[in-house]
Amino acid sequence: MENIGFNFVDRTSMRLFYDKLYTTRGKRPPLKALILLTDLKVEDLPMILSRREKLSQAYYANVTALEEELYRVSLQRSIGLRDVRREVIIDAGYKGAWIVLTNAESYFITHVLERFFEKLYPMVSRLYLNYSQSRLLLKIIKESYRGKTTPTFFTIRRKKRKPVEHRISPAKKGTEILWEEDVDEEIQRLLSDDFTVIVDRLDFEVRDENNAMLLQAHITRKGLCKLKFGSFSAFYQNVVLRAIDYGIDRKNFYDKRERSIEKGTIQLYPLQIKYPFSFLNEQLTHFARKITNAYSCSIIHGGNPYFVANLCDYEDGSSFGVAVLGNTITVTPVTRATPQAVWRLLNKIQEILGDGEVADVQMR
Repeated sequence: MENIGFNFVDRTSMRLFYDKLYTTRGKRPPLKALILLTDLKVEDLPMILSRREKLSQAYYANVTALEEELYRVSLQRSIGLRDVRREVIIDAGYKGAWIVLTNAESYFITHVLERFFEKLYPMVSRLYLNYSQSRLLLKIIKESYRGKTTPTFFTIRRKKRKPVEHRISPAKKGTEILWEEDVDEEIQRLLSDDFTVIVDRLDFEVRDENNAMLLQAHITRKGLCKLKFGSFSAFYQNVVLRAIDYGIDRKNFYDKRERSIEKGTIQLYPLQIKYPFSFLNEQLTHFARKITNAYSCSIIHGGNPYFVANLCDYEDGSSFGVAVLGNTITVTPVTRATPQAVWRLLNKIQEILGDGEVADVQMR
């Protein structure tokens, strides 16, 4: 599938083209807007690739400037015996972020685009949203659209957390769609029935006072926005840019948390993820196995009644202490502890154990 359009030369022609295309009823792929947090220059992508031998063997990127901070990028990945190549647009006009636009098929998005930028971590980082953060972002979007977003639903993953020996039937897992008006109640029911819950996607519509459709869109837990129908300009302003604002705010929240010494006293700036249930030994064992696959990990204690380990993000160099006790996970940044590393670790923990409530810990 080839990209639709991309014959525009600046932001004005881009907005006009996408406004016309997506406000017209018809069959076409949704427009994807991938949000990335970075201070890199887009024109440096080929140079960055050339310095990473392993990455440059699989990927190729060619950058063409359209206007100030707007680029057309040809991105290619060798997969097996074939090359998968598409053009994307990168808007780097928003400080601290890139917006990557494409209407390419899902295979390209998953296996080329997202994979490529994930390999550029920590220079490029994703925007991560758990359930409570998705709800907060939805509130911000509603305010941008003056409260008109409806209906809205969340796509969640659920998995039984009851120990194997206590199960009467095989473990239940899968996906569900929960409507906004009863999502909290339904998630509480799932939690009370021994499920862990991970929100993957937030879908929403915008309608006017006559109930006419203005917008159909969604955003994933990793900052991939999709426009299915509606004004591109409004989608860009009220969804994409609001998500970036929120992402940068969260990044600032996770910043400056490494261990320090003030007046001879060690200062720590931990965070906690709280859950409405206590973790079982089987969950702690599962967590130890999964987190060890993702991080350089030294486990100090790995079973009931608690889990304690030291982790190192070997790509970023940040190190952390992680402790699980009862219904609380405490993450203590130690050395380096960049905001992107903190956020990435919190997301990984929740990908394994389910979404919780992230909170600051006030140290005395």
